Amino acid sequence: MTNEIKPINMPKWGMEMSEGDINAWYFAIGDQVNAGDDLVDIETSKIVNTVTASDSGVLRAIIGATGETHRVGALLGVIASAETSDADIQAFIASNTSAAAEPEAATEVAVPVAAAIETAPLATSQAATSQTASSQTSNGLSKLAEGEDDSLVAASPVARRLAAEYGVNLNNIIGTGRHDRVSKGDLEAAVLAAGGRLIGNSLNKANGEAQFGDDSHIKATPVARRIATQLGINLLECRVSGDRGRVCKADVEAVAALKNKMPAQTGGSAAAGISNTVESQPISGMRKTIAARLQASKQTAPHFRVHIDAEIDALLEVRKQINNSNTNAKVSVNDFIVKACASALMKVPAINVQFDGEQLSYFSNADISVAVAIDDGLITPIVTDANHKGLVEISNTTRDLATRAKLGRLKPEEFQGGSFCISNLGMYGIKQFDAIINPPQGAILAVGAGEQRPVVKDGELAVATVMSLTLSSDHRIIDGAVAAQFMSVLKGYLEQPATMLG
Repeated sequence: MTNEIKPINMPKWGMEMSEGDINAWYFAIGDQVNAGDDLVDIETSKIVNTVTASDSGVLRAIIGATGETHRVGALLGVIASAETSDADIQAFIASNTSAAAEPEAATEVAVPVAAAIETAPLATSQAATSQTASSQTSNGLSKLAEGEDDSLVAASPVARRLAAEYGVNLNNIIGTGRHDRVSKGDLEAAVLAAGGRLIGNSLNKANGEAQFGDDSHIKATPVARRIATQLGINLLECRVSGDRGRVCKADVEAVAALKNKMPAQTGGSAAAGISNTVESQPISGMRKTIAARLQASKQTAPHFRVHIDAEIDALLEVRKQINNSNTNAKVSVNDFIVKACASALMKVPAINVQFDGEQLSYFSNADISVAVAIDDGLITPIVTDANHKGLVEISNTTRDLATRAKLGRLKPEEFQGGSFCISNLGMYGIKQFDAIINPPQGAILAVGAGEQRPVVKDGELAVATVMSLTLSSDHRIIDGAVAAQFMSVLKGYLEQPATMLG
């Protein structure tokens, strides 16, 4: 029977990926899954990607719970036909789960396999819930049932199936899921708001308080989920103010305080009642990777730094002319820097290099990484073949990469690699700084703000817009004279931008 059982494994995206964090499941145990459906979001060191179903069937078990970290290849869940026996499911999981695939830093217990299998729906229970849904529709959900054909409304498969059981028209639901799809949570929230009850929820409180249903699909920090379980708080009741759209500890405590479930503070004056709360949460996969890579870079690569100032008044004038003559262009100073670096790398190819500790790799084209700040840290999407691109194309490429980087939707090949890196903090008013090399690249350019400074021209004092540039290079493979030559060429391109546009 194992041929009817299909595993959901942790994928490997990119050569450097060794593990991933379970960000969110789109289906619950017992849901029907169709080939091509989005199954689960996986967060790696730099991006969030979605695993899609390769086969159709019923989601029979979830092994990797939200918030857990699993190694590449680890079993995350099981899809099988409804006719497959529970014993076969358990045997399959047991044979495909090893110590190497266990979560390394999990603080949240996964759904037990036995309990997961017990919750798989049977045909008789589906008929019973459909009958319950029909009675609820006629008792408080009539408004949600009205409307035109909803077949074109974007909705998850689970939400569409439940909408049919509740008798709800999806045109009446505001979608908050991925790509604005109507999710299971959106549907259930609308049913509760209309005075209905959730299918299969028999745990109605004696005091008539509304039930919120299954909250396993809600994104929450492991600490928040554990406290919510301890205090009997449903995550659907909580606001979402944590990072990456997750419910955090403070959100759970706020609901608990409203329900008087938090212990009251006693004694002392009003000032004594004020306390400084600290929220502890596990370090993200991205931050782990950044920490490890930068620490290794500082420990292994002797950083040699050279500094130079460049006057950019002519560059600013050319930028103004380009943007005024092309309404579709929004060329920035950073775009000029990318182009100037690409041109300088062609003049001084010894800088356009990667070093893995044993072998040097010189590049014939300039693949320039541009540092972009995101919520969890820093990512460096790559402008490939920048030496062959014009300023407008570089501008459009950089803007697209930065936007998708902040959404966590870059492909691995779009941020892994690169032959040179630029880190620009000028927009924050930083005059000058030193950047750490992004291995295996051999150098990184730190760019400060362009500002009005006094300069001496032809023996007389004048005012010019000056930008400070600092190159950090790996002194094992790049000599000081080579670094100085590169900076001199770069300064020439920035001060006379026409020379790099020809």
